[in-house]
Amino acid sequence: MRNWLPVLFLIAGLGSSFSWGQAQKPSDPFNRYLDGIKGNQPEAALVRFAGECSVNVVNAQPRFAVGAGSSMTPVKNIAKGLKSLETDFYSTAETWVEGDRVLLEAWANSDDVGSEVRYFKCFSMGKLVLAEVIVWNVPLVQSANIRSWGYSRRWERNENGRMQRSKAEFVDGVERPIPAPKLDEDGKKSLLWIPPLGPLSELHLPSALLR
Repeated sequence: MRNWLPVLFLIAGLGSSFSWGQAQKPSDPFNRYLDGIKGNQPEAALVRFAGECSVNVVNAQPRFAVGAGSSMTPVKNIAKGLKSLETDFYSTAETWVEGDRVLLEAWANSDDVGSEVRYFKCFSMGKLVLAEVIVWNVPLVQSANIRSWGYSRRWERNENGRMQRSKAEFVDGVERPIPAPKLDEDGKKSLLWIPPLGPLSELHLPSALLR
């Protein structure tokens, strides 16, 4: 299995790179995300998570940013913003702010190896209270016999104030649970990776995304 996990995205930097337009696969999780933005139709997973975060993604105004490297640049349109990146490893961020709550959906993708990482994070007064991450392995060549799969995990703040994992499962390209795929030793070790679970301030997001 390709080593597609931890180094893709240290969310404190949101770093990555990509040559947009080189690899727009016909149907994969990130393309569905972009289609949802274009059609103003947030995906069901986002609506569910936003409800748990007490943020209304239908009424709240989203803010966007894209990045190639350690910094993010605010943009009005993610798809157009990605076209300006001359790299093949890229990040995006979308935020909603409602009262003292901040909801983040971030992606860190490397199309040269078929890796897409999606983060949902919910902050209350700058403190992380809920997080979900899916790391997808997306086929570089579309085939009926080779399909996308991902590893999905969830963390919640427990009664002791610590973030505790509450779910871990393999999913297909549309987030339905599936049996564990065959993994080599490197693949198994990569599943032990834990994303950053710190406060909002550690993300170093552009201030425009937090208004």
